[in-house]
Amino acid sequence: MLSRLDLIVLLCGLGTFLLRWLPVWHARRERQQRPPPVVLQRLLRAIGPAAITSLLVVSLWPIVTQPENGAPILAVGLALLVMVIVKRFKGGIALPTLLGAATYGGALHFLAGPI
Repeated sequence: MLSRLDLIVLLCGLGTFLLRWLPVWHARRERQQRPPPVVLQRLLRAIGPAAITSLLVVSLWPIVTQPENGAPILAVGLALLVMVIVKRFKGGIALPTLLGAATYGGALHFLAGPI
């Protein structure tokens, strides 16, 4: 028997899946009929990097405006450097992201000490 919380979690997961899958499914059907305009293609290609950049800025803003010490800034810089290097030599997105996150966590642990 599912508890109320289990049901809520399952419904949220289903809703999240449908919100991500339905636009892709619809776009694939539309693409078979006619290609989207060039302007729309350029706009859609720019949305991903713009969203990632805005999330990065919002996440780093407290570190930059109120630095307790240089450890968080150094950890972020080191993680970004690792991500750029791994992306350049290995390609993909999963490995650079994973190694960047691990580098950030490890650098912050060793530079600032455990929380």
